[in-house]
Amino acid sequence: MTTHRTGDVRVWVHVPELADNRLSWDVCADLPSPLWEEHVTDCDGVGAVVRAQGLLASRVLPRRRYEGFRVLVRSATTGELVGAGEWYVSPETGAYLPYPGTAWSACDWGEHVHQDDAPAVAA
Repeated sequence: MTTHRTGDVRVWVHVPELADNRLSWDVCADLPSPLWEEHVTDCDGVGAVVRAQGLLASRVLPRRRYEGFRVLVRSATTGELVGAGEWYVSPETGAYLPYPGTAWSACDWGEHVHQDDAPAVAA
């Protein structure tokens, strides 16, 4: 279990690409990388970043250019993945919609905790 102090996270958007006859997820060339940096003060903040940045990406990515995308949130200091979510293209409207239940934070499994007074400890 890893405990982190309150801090910054960086947000990346990855899109599916077919390479060498395999599907892979790579950083989206249509958006800045990282897309954004946020300061979070608690575990709820990580989930809020996933949802907010996913909504932003869904509005700025060209419609139907990608079959979907993933938002990956990583600790700015360690690079650890601390949250993610996935969106798909609606066949009816062409809009990007979040897959139900895919947004998560490492806090959901007790793997990531934001505490102002806790020392950074790796086990």
